[in-house]
Amino acid sequence: MEKIRLGISLYPEQESREDIERYLKTASEHGFTKVFTSLFSVEGTKEELVHYFRELTDLAHKYGMVVSGDCNGELFRRLGAKADDLSVFQDMGLDILRMDGPFKDERDVILVNNRDGLKIEFNASMSDLTQGIIEAGGNPDNILTCHNFYPQRYTCPSLEAVDATNDALKKQGISTAMFLSSQVPGTHGPWPVSDGLPTVEEHRDIPVESQLKHMMAMNNVTEAIFGNAFASDEEFETISATMQQAYPEMESLDAVDPFFGDIIREWLPDGQIRRIPLKLHLEPGLSQNEKDAIFSFNYHVDLGDCLNYMLRSRLGRMLYKGRDFTPRACEREKFVKGDVVLVNDNCKHYAGEVQVVMKDMKNDGQRNLLGHIDENELMILDEIGAGDIYGFVEV
Repeated sequence: MEKIRLGISLYPEQESREDIERYLKTASEHGFTKVFTSLFSVEGTKEELVHYFRELTDLAHKYGMVVSGDCNGELFRRLGAKADDLSVFQDMGLDILRMDGPFKDERDVILVNNRDGLKIEFNASMSDLTQGIIEAGGNPDNILTCHNFYPQRYTCPSLEAVDATNDALKKQGISTAMFLSSQVPGTHGPWPVSDGLPTVEEHRDIPVESQLKHMMAMNNVTEAIFGNAFASDEEFETISATMQQAYPEMESLDAVDPFFGDIIREWLPDGQIRRIPLKLHLEPGLSQNEKDAIFSFNYHVDLGDCLNYMLRSRLGRMLYKGRDFTPRACEREKFVKGDVVLVNDNCKHYAGEVQVVMKDMKNDGQRNLLGHIDENELMILDEIGAGDIYGFVEV
């Protein structure tokens, strides 16, 4: 499974060259490969804009990053650009031209088939548009999509609508980007609003790594871009650590038991591991056997036949067969969504299974409570499906 790509946003009319270069360097060092910027938020003549953005793209290219410039029809007219002549954007050094508003006619096909070496990025909310362009002869290899960000609180589209759009674009073979929202106070976008810049409202106030993991679990997002600037060094480090947890080396499958490593490989036809690392708050007093069941072979997967009350990881009962999983007292009458439980020796045949509760389940004495998924990551559970690999990170 292809790794999700990472990007940042820059608004050079609000930022110094020194700050921009420092930010690009930091982003590049942490695996970020794309820069988003707004072309129409800057005033000036054609020559001034070309010079202005050429400086930015040259800096980005110095650090191995591609640049997407957000454009609209009005800017086209200001710059004298045409669908069959994008040379002004080439002069700016852009790699990608994002059309905030498409032409909605044959010019969109001409744009996509341009000879200026530019990829064309459309607003991701317009999946019907991209399908029409492809059917009209547009080269799908030149088409990208990117959702909007929403500075004003409660104006984001529903997660369900975004998910459906992403699924449609994935079927078309089109790349789709969503925006991450830095949690650093006082960050900015193109407009004077500082309430974050997410694509969906559910991401506005949660840690960036939880936003990223949710996008990974959606299985239809190819790029995650910081919408606001500047994200902190700590956020970059957290994102980098999350990527390492989510995309481990194949050799790590054999660290505990090669036999079970081979079982996991059967779910990896492309030879790439993608594991959703879920934050887990542990209960006190866990035995070493219980901790081993969670963390020792930290590749959990539900086969899909039990996706109702739980995410059911069966491998533990085979890998740790014969170990002692003594029942531990739990005064709860029921387990709730996000609880992580382990089948104990009161149900010996299944002892060692690790289960993530998805619906309320009666506490019948056959399961030990191990811990709880972080509240900011409960929504990720809804995206995990049959064959999706997930793991746990103690917090």
